[in-house]
Amino acid sequence: MNQKTTSNLKTAQALSAVLPEAMTGDSAAADQLHQIFNSLPVYSWQTIKDVPFKDGIYIVFEKGETYKGLPRIVRVGTHTSPGRLKQRLRSHFLSEHHNSSIFRKNIGKVLLNQDHDSYLAIWTLDTSKAKNAGKADKSKEAEIEHRVSAYMREAFTFCVFPVANKEERLRLEAAIIAALHQADDFKASPAWLGRDSPEEIIRECGMWLKQGLTANPLTRDEMERLAELTASSKGQGDS
Repeated sequence: MNQKTTSNLKTAQALSAVLPEAMTGDSAAADQLHQIFNSLPVYSWQTIKDVPFKDGIYIVFEKGETYKGLPRIVRVGTHTSPGRLKQRLRSHFLSEHHNSSIFRKNIGKVLLNQDHDSYLAIWTLDTSKAKNAGKADKSKEAEIEHRVSAYMREAFTFCVFPVANKEERLRLEAAIIAALHQADDFKASPAWLGRDSPEEIIRECGMWLKQGLTANPLTRDEMERLAELTASSKGQGDS
């Protein structure tokens, strides 16, 4: 571990030591999370192939969204099957199939809602299931998928950090989401695209997700663990 990484790790551990054991409603956790994740290499849809590990958590930032002067976190995600971090990212940014990406589905819902397009009711369905077979308009779906891709590739960047164990990935994903959501000053900007979502939860939480919001937020020990995991990602990828 180099001197810079060691210094960053010690700083994160020192900050976590002054945090309450459960950080509900406290901006300290959101502050530290934004500091940690904004110190990591930044990737885009074009550099998914450069992610240097197969298992981990991704943190998404959106153009125009800031939190106390730093790019604001708008999504936290991971994967369940082993070795599929990059495949998960590709499903969001490269594969134009919204039934395999709730992230894409939610962006499409906003675009359709803004247009007052009645196709929103069909887009919301999982048309890959037999009970919904034949309901999708292939030409319309392709048009929406292209619009979703265009927005996502222009607006979103992300960072990643390695977490090998599935249970730890899922716990940290939910804990990070909860810590952000439960911080009183974590808000979306007035111009955030998600404010036009037909999903009330998305509009209110300011993130492109609905799960994990009410989980137990990060503890001090988990924040220290997060600092350890992210330390290995510094100095990799694109800055």
